Amino acid sequence: MDSICVFDPQGVPQQLAAQLGEGGEGAVYRLQVRPDVAVKVYHPDVLARHGVALRGKIEAQVALFQHIPALQQLPLAWPRLSVFNEAGEWVGYAMKAAEGVPLKKLAHPVLQKQVFPGLTRRQITRRLISLLGTIEVLHQYRIFVGDINLNNFLTEPGKDDTVWLIDCDSMQVFDEQGRHFPCRVGVAEFTAPEHQKQSFDTVVRTAESDVYSLAILVFQCFMLGRHPFDQIDGGTPVQNMRKGHFPYGKTGIRPGMPGGIPPGPWYLQWSWLSFKLKNALCVTFREGGLQPTQRPRVRDWLKLLKEYEYSISNGLGGLCDELRPPLPKSQAGISQTAPGLSNSRPVFSTPFPI
Repeated sequence: MDSICVFDPQGVPQQLAAQLGEGGEGAVYRLQVRPDVAVKVYHPDVLARHGVALRGKIEAQVALFQHIPALQQLPLAWPRLSVFNEAGEWVGYAMKAAEGVPLKKLAHPVLQKQVFPGLTRRQITRRLISLLGTIEVLHQYRIFVGDINLNNFLTEPGKDDTVWLIDCDSMQVFDEQGRHFPCRVGVAEFTAPEHQKQSFDTVVRTAESDVYSLAILVFQCFMLGRHPFDQIDGGTPVQNMRKGHFPYGKTGIRPGMPGGIPPGPWYLQWSWLSFKLKNALCVTFREGGLQPTQRPRVRDWLKLLKEYEYSISNGLGGLCDELRPPLPKSQAGISQTAPGLSNSRPVFSTPFPI
């Protein structure tokens, strides 16, 4: 197959090398002379239908990248410049090439053992701290991810301090003139209740909607991919999410009973999270389901995850690093606030004995 050639904004030809992936919108290739650079080329039919709108959003993102130095330091596959075909027609954009495998393989009971042998709780926690740290910066510039799901984040099995955000062209942004470019895609199982049954073309994403989706992702990473709203004899996760029926925690239904946690290792996995992490999940999925402002913020999650890692590393609170312990955590082991971290007060006002 002949190699593909695109042109940068100065009209300089650039040869594309190996294809990295392909989706419904287009294909992604490495740049031949710069393997650390990737190029997304949209499919002709996508350009015919949405080319003008796509170009407007991508060029707004390119401008943001040039004017916000913080974006240049983050692990983002963010549009950096437009590319054109031989006729001078806009066809896509160049970005930093992201490395790794999707978090979907980390949050999977079988693939996790194959791709991440020996994975520990601290290694998961460090990855989540990286991911949430990036999103905290994005939120400072009114950039909201929107389409948060396990396939849109990449991590390298041997490197637990970095998570790459991909598909950045779908993120919701506002340009320097205040024009709104929505995130037009999403996965129902990760979508906040207030945006369910709405067209993604018109939804305005918020920090609160992002953090709800992130809580689902955090839960799944520690719970071997199980969705927080899976339950016995209940509806689908999306239906349960709308009702705010979260089956975990002391106020939940007894495991194994209708409406409770499904059979399997799920209660055991849940028991080894810190009290404060479990509390944050309960607040997010119960009160926060109907009241978005009640949800823990990104900085709250970062604080809790840093405490969790510190506690495991220093033998505090009876927590363990093993991802799949053979027995539930003793109810006598009460999680402590890690020394050296700010503010030992509970982060949330609503207590949940868990």
